[in-house]
Parts: sequence; C-alpha cells; structure tokens
Amino acid sequence: MPRKPARRIALVVAPVLALAALLVLWADAPPNQPRGRLVVVNGRRMHLVCTGSGTPPVILEGPQTGISALWIPVQNGIAAFAEVCSYDRAGFGFSDPGPLPRTSANIAMELRALLSSASINPPYILVGASAGGFPVRVYAGRFPDDLAGVVLVDSSHPDQARKLHVPENPAAQYKKWEPFFPLGHSLGIMKFGLSREKRPAGFSPDEWKEVLNSRNTVNSYRTVLREGEAWAESARQVQASADLGAKPLLVLTGARDADAEWRALWVNGLQADLTHLSSKGRQTVLENSGHGIMLDAPGDVVKGVKTIWDEARAALSK
Repeated sequence: MPRKPARRIALVVAPVLALAALLVLWADAPPNQPRGRLVVVNGRRMHLVCTGSGTPPVILEGPQTGISALWIPVQNGIAAFAEVCSYDRAGFGFSDPGPLPRTSANIAMELRALLSSASINPPYILVGASAGGFPVRVYAGRFPDDLAGVVLVDSSHPDQARKLHVPENPAAQYKKWEPFFPLGHSLGIMKFGLSREKRPAGFSPDEWKEVLNSRNTVNSYRTVLREGEAWAESARQVQASADLGAKPLLVLTGARDADAEWRALWVNGLQADLTHLSSKGRQTVLENSGHGIMLDAPGDVVKGVKTIWDEARAALSK
C-alpha cells in the first residue's frame, strides 16, 4: 500500500524535531566567560569586575537586572581616571544566589563584604542605577565613613509606588511563569526574546552578547522575582536610612519623550526630591535619554561620575 501519509508526517515532524534540537543546542551553548574574578563571600561566589586606577574607587550598582555587563561602556569611560568596579548581584550572571529575602539591606551588606574580601578599600563613590539606587542609599546611610560621594542614575524612589500608582512589586506579573522558567530556558524561548532587543550604540556586538548571556539564566529570572517580592520592605529600609550629610550627590534624570504630567511627577517631583538627601545635592536632566541612562547616554554618566569624583577627591585631600 502507498505510504504517503507517513511521508507527509515525516516531512512535518522532521523539521520540527530539527528546530527543537537547534533551540536546545542554542540555549545550552557555553556562556561567555566572566570578565572579572569570582570572589567567595560568605561561602558564595560573586562576580566582580574592577578596572582602572585612582582613588576614591567608583562602585557601580546595577538596575533590576543586576549584572556587571550592563555597565561596560560606563566602566570603560570611568577607568580612564579612577578604579571602578561593577559586579553581578547575588543570583545574577555569574554570581551564586544569595539568601532570602533579597532586600536592599541584605544586598548592601553583601556588597560591603564583597569589597572587603576583594581588598577594595573605602571611601567609595557609589553609583546606583534605577532599582540599584535603593541598596546604594541603604549602604550610604549605614556606613557613612565608607562614603565619598553618590551618583543616582534615574534611581528608584521609595514613594514611587504610592505617588505613581504602580505596583509595589514590579515583577509580580511574571510570578505565574516561574514554574516554566527551566523549560523556557532549555528550549531557547527566553534567549529568543532577549535576542530581539535592540543593541545600544555604546555596546559592541560581543559586549551586548555578554549582556544577553548574563541575563539569560534561570537564576537571573528567579532573582528578579525575589527582589521584586522584597521591594516594599526595601523601600521601607531606604526611608529609614540616614541622609548623606554634606557628601557630594548628583541625580541624573532621563527626560526623553517626557510629557508634562511625567515631568511633574518624576523629573521635577520624585527625582528632584532625591537631591535633598545631601546639602551638596543637585540634579542634571538629560533630554537625550530615557530611564536606561547607562544604555542611552553612557557618556553622560561618565561625565557625572567624574564631577562627583573630582569633588570627593578634593575634599579627601584637605
């Protein structure tokens, strides 16, 4: 008897199986090697990348996806005049997951232990982008003697959920997908989604590949959820933190495409409010950048850090 139905099935099934095999191979391809070193902190490995020379050291704290690779263009610029360190927060990139809850206080304590273990000595210029502004503020409030200055890069504000009417847990909508993270990762679904993101102009193709590879781990996806679940507690910790006194502070704010309402609420509201954390606080509004200033305008971040670094260096020399 003719076997045409079997042939048709084979013609359909074979390409599907081949595609599935390719997706698995793509997802399981060896990740990029860490650019920095793996430092053991409280029995867990943390990925730290330090470049350049010159004191005070500049410490970069990443946004909600807390990986060092997001800072590559900024770090390259700062390394021209100072020692600068970025790192993968616990659970992201090459760093092992950290203990729960993933609050800003716990993150700040881990960062301090990491810098101590790596012999990166204070005082520091602390730079916090977006959600990374929370642990920077907690760190600065708890350990003022470690602090030389602060740069907040479109930083989160503890009042933003209430004033902007947004969820306290910014990652809550993704919680229902957590059981499927391992399968989605193994099939390359998440990597495919990441690959569709446009590469910022400041990153080379290899550098952007490192960003995507570092983000594309099951631990990284889970850690976004754990930090989101702790957001409300982190906001309370930030509110309870001491101000910066007279330490130099720069608030960088992205304002591209901002309408009048957003300018009132965010640019001239919550972001401007952050300048009051220090008697030497001020704000620079960037019309050429959205929220992701480190991606949109890395040169402006470098320029802002250099300004605070110069002021801090002069104060330390007195």
